[in-house]
Amino acid sequence: MSKKEEFKKFVSNHPSLATLVHSGKTTWQELFETYDIYGEDNEVWNNYKQTEKTDSKTDSIKSVLGNLKNIDVDKLEDNISSLQKALGFLEEIVISRNEKKEEKITKKKKNVEIERFFDD
Repeated sequence: MSKKEEFKKFVSNHPSLATLVHSGKTTWQELFETYDIYGEDNEVWNNYKQTEKTDSKTDSIKSVLGNLKNIDVDKLEDNISSLQKALGFLEEIVISRNEKKEEKITKKKKNVEIERFFDD
């Protein structure tokens, strides 16, 4: 495999290098010369690898912000309103069931009290 092919493989494993070239911070020629002189395992690449980590964090933040830009606030409000209505409905059901249980317990207590009164 030629040095040029090895460099292409190295660049494909480190996409941040292409980003640096496209942003004008370096050139392919400079990167190739560095690769030719130092190889791929030299400390000189640590700066580029650090940039890679920073870029991935930046890309994640950009992705989140991009998703936030795409949110339709009106639809979000409608969905929240629907969710509130559904939760209110569920709350009413739970409250009514609890009231029915309390009524049954109260009736049972009254029946027990009446039975005690007549047992005396």
